[in-house]
Amino acid sequence: MKTRIFLLLISLSALSIANAQQAITLKQAIETSLANNISIKQGANAIESARIGLEQDRMSRLPSFNAGAGQSINFGRSVNPYDNQVVENQQVNSNNLSLSASVNLFNGFQNRYSIQQKELNLKAGNEDLGTTRNNIILGVVESYANVLGNKALLASAKSQLESTRAQIERTEKLVAAGKLASAFLFDLKAQLATEETNQVIAENNLELAKLNLAQWMQVSPEGVQDVIEPNLNFNTAADKSAAEVYAQAESNQPQIKAAQTRVLSSEKGIDLAKSAFYPSLVLQGGLFTNYSSLAKKVIITPLETPVYRKFGDFLLEDAVSGTQIPVSISQRIDASQNLQELSWGNQFNNNLRKGISLNLNIPIFNGYQARFAQENARIGKRNAELQLEQEKNRLRQTIESAVANEKAARKRMEAVEKQIKALEESWRLSEQRFNLGVLNSVDYLQAKNNLSRAENDKARFRYDFFIRRALLDFYMGKELDFN
Repeated sequence: MKTRIFLLLISLSALSIANAQQAITLKQAIETSLANNISIKQGANAIESARIGLEQDRMSRLPSFNAGAGQSINFGRSVNPYDNQVVENQQVNSNNLSLSASVNLFNGFQNRYSIQQKELNLKAGNEDLGTTRNNIILGVVESYANVLGNKALLASAKSQLESTRAQIERTEKLVAAGKLASAFLFDLKAQLATEETNQVIAENNLELAKLNLAQWMQVSPEGVQDVIEPNLNFNTAADKSAAEVYAQAESNQPQIKAAQTRVLSSEKGIDLAKSAFYPSLVLQGGLFTNYSSLAKKVIITPLETPVYRKFGDFLLEDAVSGTQIPVSISQRIDASQNLQELSWGNQFNNNLRKGISLNLNIPIFNGYQARFAQENARIGKRNAELQLEQEKNRLRQTIESAVANEKAARKRMEAVEKQIKALEESWRLSEQRFNLGVLNSVDYLQAKNNLSRAENDKARFRYDFFIRRALLDFYMGKELDFN
């Protein structure tokens, strides 16, 4: 028996430790949400892609250097690439090699403006990622506060249920003693059934709130078993107007910075479009050579004894006598000639060609494409300016609502706290009178329900004010530190 009790205590202790380990803080919820959010990862990939595009433009200012090689085999009638002679019914193997380089000396500052524009786009992308992070943080804070609020409502429902059960036990004794009528007991049991239903509803709402938080964190529902209430300061007041809060928020909100940066980027886009009207200057140079399997080299070897090669016999007529005289013609050959195939190395040197060129391109007429591009760039700037104004208006309206909601939430919380103090005293007196049998069950339950509703309102108003207060702090650039 002792062993079973010991094992049971160990199991309960382990279960308690496991539940404690599963309770998460607001900071953990935010960090997990940021780490798992797909939009954050997509934004990071977009920034990396923009960074690569920027580096690509920067490197495009450097000279380009390329090497080339080719191999060809021709049959039948073809041209010998070594001497450009036509050959018949022979196989010609040939190679060509090349090294070339080019550098853009001037292109109307296109590279400069493109690099500046992409630097601004990269900065705007980082601000967009900051906006996404902020939206996620605010969403998690609201969802976390919703869990805390429903947790408080469930605790209130349980407390009310236990209070009713305790009152039923006292009433049963009073009814048994004949001090109260049975109708009092029946009313309390009906109230107990209602409060049991309220507890079930509160439990379901809490589970739904936990599910919503788990979805923000992008973890399984089992990953959010419980939450830990952060350090909440309900005593600080904003005491600032919406205009004052907006003046602070405009300079630190990433969506405003992103829109401002895109206006600057659109200005660079206009400069980039204008650069198409300027001429461009390109310097090029290269080395080229080729090889042919039919390339031959003539080898001349002197002869020790000259050789005479007879061309033929001819008859010459004597102009005086008219007789024909036989004549033999020969050529003296002092050296012999042989053909030798040229090696690849020899042909590389013999066929080496070098070249350099400076190319100037002056745009004269291109179908008004440059002009249209410039007009589109100007339209893009106007759209960027309108987007900036829209972001400012949206932020201003959000802050105006946030300031009003914060003040209203504070007043609701202060009012319900005063109400609870009065209702607690009223319910205490009602309970005493009910136990003495001088107060009917309807009035008693009404006093109890009034207190319960006020306590539920306090739980809701408490965390609603927390959200509104955190939102204002966020817009004023304060660090949301809840630990």
